[in-house]
Amino acid sequence: MSISRFAFCICLLFSPLAMAGQILAVGTEFAHVFECNSDGGCNGLAVDILRALAKQNGDTISFQIYPWSRAQSMVENSQAQILIGPYKTAEREIKFSFAQKPFYQDVMAFYVRQEPKSAAWDGNYASFGEGKVAVINGWVYGPKFEPMRTSMKPTLANSLENGLNMLVAKRIDYLATNLRNSEALVAKMGLAKKVTILQPYIDKQEGYLAYCKTSCDLLRNRYDELFEQLRTSNALQEMAQRHEVRLP
Repeated sequence: MSISRFAFCICLLFSPLAMAGQILAVGTEFAHVFECNSDGGCNGLAVDILRALAKQNGDTISFQIYPWSRAQSMVENSQAQILIGPYKTAEREIKFSFAQKPFYQDVMAFYVRQEPKSAAWDGNYASFGEGKVAVINGWVYGPKFEPMRTSMKPTLANSLENGLNMLVAKRIDYLATNLRNSEALVAKMGLAKKVTILQPYIDKQEGYLAYCKTSCDLLRNRYDELFEQLRTSNALQEMAQRHEVRLP
């Protein structure tokens, strides 16, 4: 092989455009992170990040919102390349290849009714007494909370909106959620004077981009490199400020 031909092969091997392609990123609606309107236009921190990474790599990227369980299944079965926003757990690491670094941070907290004798919480789960706790189906709340699930036997809410309605209707006393999603929905539902946040917070969770296991290793590695460039250039901080999202 001639030197020029060898150099050409090396350039192809390491060229970002060598991995360019059609990318589908999926998830469910995460306030400020991933949102789409009825016309199909999508926005949020994850959308800005992925568009920047795809442009740098020469990819064409599209976005779709699905129920959370379906979005996870699509990436697990390589029907989509990227899952937007999951928290990392041992169970999920079996199904997906997670990005090297998270791209946002959530504060997990309990919401209660805003009334004179609202439910108590001092950081000790024994303080719940007979209070009924609800969690959102499919959500994880961090290493401090998860070991307590069995003893708490929480009620499952099908969605955050469903959980807030249950709380206001006095079907539950505590709703475990995150501030980012909840603050936006509480305002939208007009519940700002009916519910309140308890402190101390439950925990903090970090959200990632997760990739399909079977054929996405090159894409994940390349996007990890480009994400680091985004982070060190301060572009990521500017995106996060624009969308009012906490960075890790």
